[in-house]
Amino acid sequence: MNSYNLLRNWYAFKFENPSKAKAIHSDMYCYLIDLWNRLGQKNEFGLPTQVTMEALGIGSYNTYKKTFEDLVKFGFIKLVTESKNQHQSKIVALSNFDKATDKPLDKATIKATDETPDTIYKPINNRTNKQLNVNGFIEWFNSMMLKHNGKLGKFKTLSQTDINNLTKLKQLNFDNQDWEKVFISMNKNQWVQDSKMCNPAHYLRNENFQKYLNQFEEVQDVKFKFAWQ
Repeated sequence: MNSYNLLRNWYAFKFENPSKAKAIHSDMYCYLIDLWNRLGQKNEFGLPTQVTMEALGIGSYNTYKKTFEDLVKFGFIKLVTESKNQHQSKIVALSNFDKATDKPLDKATIKATDETPDTIYKPINNRTNKQLNVNGFIEWFNSMMLKHNGKLGKFKTLSQTDINNLTKLKQLNFDNQDWEKVFISMNKNQWVQDSKMCNPAHYLRNENFQKYLNQFEEVQDVKFKFAWQ
């Protein structure tokens, strides 16, 4: 059992169960794998609740508890010993999950490389597909600035790092509404406002994307519209 196989099995399971496995599950499971590695890949290790919630940006204990219990139910982690009080940690172990087959995901990946490049973005003129994708995202992000801040964004380009991050996020198959939820959550963050960090580079970093998605609080009267998808 190693990190590569654990992650491969997880994303194979997520690919086959998109209605069950969400971004928050991926975030927690990746954190557990990282903790497992840091502790020398021990068979069993402690999982402090408050530290884990802080690391994952989870503010609700109920959300944390449900996510943890889902991973146990999915078969990816085992609860060895429940914590007796708030001063003790759960003892957990990573499962060598082998129920999911990665064949569907492998086939989809191979098929995608043989077909026309992703057309998730709106076509713009006659530029290359890669340019169209990037420009489509930039147009969408600028429109979100207008929708939620009353002023059209002025972003024109993405760095190569931003493009790589965008590609990685697309591969994680987030629900359509997740993209705007992340923008709303990020845009409302006080540190982002004070630091003027409401920009594509900050938005597209995977750890930021996952954090803001987990922190999203349902906002009334928000009508989701994805002009770039």
